[in-house]
Amino acid sequence: PIWVSDYVLMEYGTGAIMGVPGHDQRDFEFATKFELPIVRVVCGEREDASTPLHEAFTECESGTLVNSGMFDGFRVEAAKKAIVELLSKSGAAKPIVHYRLHDWCISRQRYWGPPIPIIYCDSCGVVPVPEKDLPVVLPFIEDFKPDDSGVSPLARHEEWYRVECPKCGKMGRRETDVSDTFLDSAWYFLRYPSVGRDEVPFEKGVTKKWLPVNSYIGGNEHAVLHLLYSRFITMVLHDAGHIEFEEPFTRFRAHGHIIREGAKMSKTQGNIVNPDEYIEHWGADAFRTYLMFLGPYEQGGDFRDQSISGPRRFLDRLFASVQSMSGDGVPDHSVMRKLHQTIRKVSEDIPRLSYNTAVAAMMEYMNVLRKGERTPHRDEVLPLIPLVSPFAPHIAEELWEQTGGTGSVFDSAWPAFDPALAVDDSIELVVQVNGRVRGKITVARDIGEKAALVAALAEPTVAKFADGTPKKVIFVPGRLINIVV
Repeated sequence: PIWVSDYVLMEYGTGAIMGVPGHDQRDFEFATKFELPIVRVVCGEREDASTPLHEAFTECESGTLVNSGMFDGFRVEAAKKAIVELLSKSGAAKPIVHYRLHDWCISRQRYWGPPIPIIYCDSCGVVPVPEKDLPVVLPFIEDFKPDDSGVSPLARHEEWYRVECPKCGKMGRRETDVSDTFLDSAWYFLRYPSVGRDEVPFEKGVTKKWLPVNSYIGGNEHAVLHLLYSRFITMVLHDAGHIEFEEPFTRFRAHGHIIREGAKMSKTQGNIVNPDEYIEHWGADAFRTYLMFLGPYEQGGDFRDQSISGPRRFLDRLFASVQSMSGDGVPDHSVMRKLHQTIRKVSEDIPRLSYNTAVAAMMEYMNVLRKGERTPHRDEVLPLIPLVSPFAPHIAEELWEQTGGTGSVFDSAWPAFDPALAVDDSIELVVQVNGRVRGKITVARDIGEKAALVAALAEPTVAKFADGTPKKVIFVPGRLINIVV
């Protein structure tokens, strides 16, 4: 048989994989779905070949081989060596070491950059610049541009590179190359908390308090080079005992690229967006809100001029709602339910960087709030002001002052939602017939088994598979109903 999956990548390795369902979770789920045999070949402590697998056993490095013929009972590391040795002796294969990392040449032949603190002496050889003489400072020169000679511009200035050897006192020569930009910028985050401390690059106590970085947000171009070098430096400093963490950044998120009208922006195509023009026409808040709304933050989106009108209209309606709101009577229960659902949605989406869905949720709430041009209640409107402030700070600050808010809106408490009100009245119930999914129905959250069965059988896509009297009904409230016929 031919099995098709969506997790075999042609561009990775040879484009083919060996299925090991006992020890790879994706293979395990695939084999379970299609009822393929799952053979355990590694077991952990207090397990043997007969121990059932409820999920893939992936802690193989510390395991013992089973169902492996002559290698049964071998620890994994020992088994690897024994298997390689057997294959080598039989001529079937031979071990090869693939080096993925190579030496990193950090020297560059240019002016701008930290001079490498090394002195070359004919008598003493390579001599590091003494710590008391650090840092080595660039000279002020006018001819700092590189030429075709292949040497650093610093090599043209004998008055700078000719120095005494720190060991013997004879005349030596400074290294005229400077270090690579990626190395220079690989540890800036360590310096930031200790700015002003000239006697140390970073102070241990302050570094321990503020680092590692909680969240790093940048472009995909940083995901390999800059972050890789930062990890190198951080791990070296950790191993040397200077810092207490190995990873410099706890979380990394890369933002997507914004294109325009389906094409990448470029000066040659003449489709560059000049923010000043849009801010002058639409306002800074509308422009900012649109950028957050036009697509997922990590994927980017397509900038279209006509689409800015949506966020601008939303902000106009918010402003109008504040001017027309009333404090009479009580707020509408259904509107308040939608408000608390919106507060919950926005509060959850912002930390996930799902800004577009957060803005969409507020727009959706505005439609409910102003449905039929109703006069909104004060309690239905006011929580929306701090909610919109991260996206439209200027209008939020203005409305906050108009409505009697004290201080700045950014010093106010973030709106809290009532969990009871933030839950939808209706849910989507999965309908199965003989264990196979045949449809989904929207029902009341508190629906019972009998009513759920009636609603399920009324669904045409379900009814044709559930012909006849059900022998059994399995009902899981809030999740699914399985009709056995």
